[in-house]
Amino acid sequence: MAPLQEIVFPKGAWVDDRERRQYDEDGYVVREGVFTSAEIADMVEACEALVADLVRDRQGRRIHAGSYVFDPDVTRQTMIKWEGDSDIVHGIEPFAHLSPALDDWAHDPRFLDLARDILDAEPMLFTEKLNLKRPHHGGVNPMHQDHPYWVGTADDADRVMTIMLMLDDATLANGCLHVVPGSHRSGEWQKRTDADVFGQNEIDFNAYAEAELVPLEMKAGSLVAFGPFLVHQSAPNTSDTERRALLYSYQPVGMSHIRDMFKPKPKPQQA
Repeated sequence: MAPLQEIVFPKGAWVDDRERRQYDEDGYVVREGVFTSAEIADMVEACEALVADLVRDRQGRRIHAGSYVFDPDVTRQTMIKWEGDSDIVHGIEPFAHLSPALDDWAHDPRFLDLARDILDAEPMLFTEKLNLKRPHHGGVNPMHQDHPYWVGTADDADRVMTIMLMLDDATLANGCLHVVPGSHRSGEWQKRTDADVFGQNEIDFNAYAEAELVPLEMKAGSLVAFGPFLVHQSAPNTSDTERRALLYSYQPVGMSHIRDMFKPKPKPQQA
């Protein structure tokens, strides 16, 4: 299977030629005002209920890895990401199996139709992330591509794409997403060598100090779709406002979900 950035999409698969050109040339496409304020309110309610349920009286085992602090919840087959050693949640992945409402949203045609066009295949979920940047607490998401994190986890990391939906207005002050247009055409960028194994998935910023990072300030209800090789990052939330986002990552149907990594490995048969 050709890498996603090399696939030629059939003419007419996109809503308009502008989107097709932007995705091919820049590696991402933005759609404004896709979901209504009432729909976003429902999603936010489901997200906050999920967070409250997962972290209530949580006494897990925290693991420092790269720029993050993880807390695996094997019983519920998910990973909690903390803001350092605080009790403030930075993210949850995966989560659809824990929230029927958020699973339903993942199968909304406004997500699936776009994923189907980009993948040129019937889509299914690979993983889901809830990213939280709480006011004055939300931290950095360092410069990275998704592809290195998914190699060895996805059946085909080249064939995973992500749709990120803004649950709040995303601004420079509250840590909006920044992307490097066209970076998806260069394969994997040079990564850090001064970090632990997980941190070595992050891009060596010093090697790309001249890279053009474009901020994507977007209103709540808007989304951005991108593939596994787009370089992106986000800054801390220094504002008084929330910056929450849902990220649904899709792949062609018939592949393994990331949740499978939580399942116990079969014991080898003894001779």
